[in-house]
Amino acid sequence: MDEANNMYGEIEEIIDDIEQRFNQINKFSILDYPPYDHHFLKYDRNSKNMGLESTFRQRIEKEWLLLENKLPSSILVKSYEKRIDLMSTVMVGPPDTPYAHGLFFFDILFPRNYPNCPPRIHYHSYDLDLNEFLDPKGKVTLSLLEGGNFVTNWYCGVQGKWNPEKSNILQVLTAIQTSILSTTRVNPSGREGYKKAFTLTCKGMIYMLRGPPMNFRDFVEGYFRTRAHSILLNYKKQMDDSDLMVNLFHELYRAFEQNGTYCKHHRLVDLPAEEKIKQLRVC
Repeated sequence: MDEANNMYGEIEEIIDDIEQRFNQINKFSILDYPPYDHHFLKYDRNSKNMGLESTFRQRIEKEWLLLENKLPSSILVKSYEKRIDLMSTVMVGPPDTPYAHGLFFFDILFPRNYPNCPPRIHYHSYDLDLNEFLDPKGKVTLSLLEGGNFVTNWYCGVQGKWNPEKSNILQVLTAIQTSILSTTRVNPSGREGYKKAFTLTCKGMIYMLRGPPMNFRDFVEGYFRTRAHSILLNYKKQMDDSDLMVNLFHELYRAFEQNGTYCKHHRLVDLPAEEKIKQLRVC
């Protein structure tokens, strides 16, 4: 009996530690170095741009200040003092879309001649073909970031081209969230397109818990601990009787339980498919 109590006590301490670290995370932070898994880590930077008096650094620090003061609560950004040309970000999928509650990770590079040309962005896709604007290989397709000879179709649904005097990384991030990750950007196949985006978003949650990007582990674990019930309830609303969705539901709740959230009350009992769906509708 004492051993059991000690075991539960240790589990509670671990859970409390996860929540404590998550609650201490700021939406904008500056670390010393970027993580080893940053897509642009090996980019050949210009050391002159790193100097305290460089125009490049002054522009980047201006962007830092903007992010610190204006970032919405649904976007988290990490910058790096020793590599000011790099950033990492995660954003939450907007509500009332197939991407709701999902997390979306991007690596950012500010090229040597920034802001004369736009930043480069890499999407951590987990090899999921989420939609036509987020490629499994990491390409982000939009139309705002076109400027001079730097034609990069990275901004969908946003008017205008990249303007070195007016455009900034905050606009880039908010446009990705509000344009790409929105219901209107799901492909025109209607319900099937919505269902595909929804199920892939949920698969992504499982993959992130198994292998979160470096520097975001605490955020991923804490986020899904706090959102697990809402995610499972939302999944039940989208549920059909297909084996794909039923099996994915079980994978989700198992992943959330392994992450420290009690989810047994969400589990589907061993019933025929029709009865499972009835059970879902009343949960």
